[in-house]
Order: sequence, then C-alpha cells, then structure tokens
Amino acid sequence: MTHSDSDWFTERCLAGGSAFALQLNKKLHDEKTPFQRIEIYSITHFGNLMVIDGYIMLTSRDNFLYHEMMTHPALFTHPDPQRVTIIGGGDCGTLREVLRHPGVMHAVQVEIDERVTLSVRTVLPGTL
Repeated sequence: MTHSDSDWFTERCLAGGSAFALQLNKKLHDEKTPFQRIEIYSITHFGNLMVIDGYIMLTSRDNFLYHEMMTHPALFTHPDPQRVTIIGGGDCGTLREVLRHPGVMHAVQVEIDERVTLSVRTVLPGTL
C-alpha cells in the first residue's frame, strides 16, 4: 500500500507494521504501460527515486548496494563465468555490474517491459 502527496512518497506495509517515506522535490516521469505504472521522482536526499506499481524499486543514492549484492557474490564464486542471463533488471544496474567482470563474454537481459529501460535511459541517463 502506498501514499503519495505533494511532499512525500510513502510505501506502507501494513502486514509488516512498517513504512518508508522519502521527501519529494518533483515528479520527473509518470507512465502507465501495458504491464505496470512507472514513476520517477527527484527526491531531497537520495537523488532520484524509481517507483513501479506504487513500490519503491531504487534510488540513485543506494541502488548500487542492491545491484552489487545481486551480481558479485554469484560471479566471484563461479569458477569461470562467461555467459550471464539477467531476468528483469530494467534499470540496467545489474547488467552494469555483470559487465565489470572481465571473464564475462556474453550477457543478456530479459525484461518484460522495455519502457522501464527506456524511461531510465531517457529521464535519468547516468543516474540509475
């Protein structure tokens, strides 16, 4: 469950008894695709925020944590990672981290909604 007003974006999890809120500067992008709603905001302390279907996906300040933890443990423990398939990852952060491994010769990203990738590329080049 989420709530958005002119000053804050809040994601609430009633079942978990928790909530997380970020103060907004302005909405940069809002798009309804056949698959989901994509929103991108400028926020006060975490750079930019991407929200999909009302759920926080990442901020430009902390997204590296998620992508590094998704990528490096698997690739560093594999004896010879050469081919990688990424399911999802429309903001391309996991792909970015995969391509830092010199042994990877081929990487494919499979994303259901190309608008996620295009929105990030268009609205936030180099920030997410």
